[in-house]
Amino acid sequence: QVRSTDVDEAIETYKRRADDGGMVLVEQNIYLTETIGKNLADLVLPAATWGEEDFTRANGERRIRLYSKFMDAPGEAKPDWQITAMIARKMGFDGYDWETSNDVFEEAARFGRKGVLNYHPLVKYAKRHGRRGHDVLRSYGTTGIQAPVRNEGGELVGTKRLHDPTIELPETGPEADTVWIKKLKSFNSQTGKANFIKSPWFLFADFYEEIRPKDGEIWVLNGRINEIWQSGFDDVMRRPYITQRWPENFIEIHPDDAAGLGIESGDYVEVANDRVPVQTGGFVSRDVKDALYTGLKEAGHIKFVAGKVKAVALVIDVPKPGTTFMYFLNQKESANCLVPRVPDPISDNYRFKLGFGRITRIGDSPYKNDLSQMTFATRSII
Repeated sequence: QVRSTDVDEAIETYKRRADDGGMVLVEQNIYLTETIGKNLADLVLPAATWGEEDFTRANGERRIRLYSKFMDAPGEAKPDWQITAMIARKMGFDGYDWETSNDVFEEAARFGRKGVLNYHPLVKYAKRHGRRGHDVLRSYGTTGIQAPVRNEGGELVGTKRLHDPTIELPETGPEADTVWIKKLKSFNSQTGKANFIKSPWFLFADFYEEIRPKDGEIWVLNGRINEIWQSGFDDVMRRPYITQRWPENFIEIHPDDAAGLGIESGDYVEVANDRVPVQTGGFVSRDVKDALYTGLKEAGHIKFVAGKVKAVALVIDVPKPGTTFMYFLNQKESANCLVPRVPDPISDNYRFKLGFGRITRIGDSPYKNDLSQMTFATRSII
């Protein structure tokens, strides 16, 4: 480990670690992050963000747009592609000789030619007309163009809808740089139709039979709230008005449940679960029985831990009786400590949306009679 602030000594330490087969962890970010950057990374490099470099992205409807640079990055901050290239070249790799983000955009185009985000025809079109890919994309303004992009008769055409049997494609076929994937006109199956698969309930029944509220417990669902991006980003870190709106985590409780527990809006409550299942092994199984919850439990691959979270009660008739709702990504009081850590046997995804616990009133929160920070109106009121 590095034990000196001397740069040369730190470099020599990292060299010795690498020579011994160890790893040096590098993080690049626009802010110093609490876990990876502050606690784990050996090197933290300042990165540029949107507006500080020309870059492209595609949203959920496959719409590709150019986000133009309008200011310089602060200090020595550099865009991700440039940091990656600098590290790769230092490590002796070839091919990282990009000079601009447009170079990266154009090189990446050929790797997505058979996918739904194929924009290779746009890059070929740009080269054919003596232009850069970024400049052609910029001509589409904030509307962008939807991938897969097709070249039909020398014109670029976006794809509004996939799996569209009514789409008309030229009888002459695609141009040399255009790939017409099957998903343009049908689903990617043998019949061209969508496959709706019904999973046998026995694969999940034993898990949900045990993992449910009992003896005064209640369902605790968790999810997003509109004011905070799904990753947290810098919403809480740099936007005090969001912290005022949500200074602490909250739990929405139906009035019927709250009355039985003696809870009012603005009360501090504790939500506790002393039987949170955690899978510790058996992630690769030989047959279906071994992969099911009962099989994992019999094989000793399930252990139970306790979790608890403090939150401010919000008594409202949005959740149904018997269920509550919490924000899932609160950095101090995480609702995920109440949910099972046992992945689904089919998708292998963790079931992080469905927890339960016993709710106990702790006392008044400072927000109960001071509405300057937290409101107890429905979240649907903006």
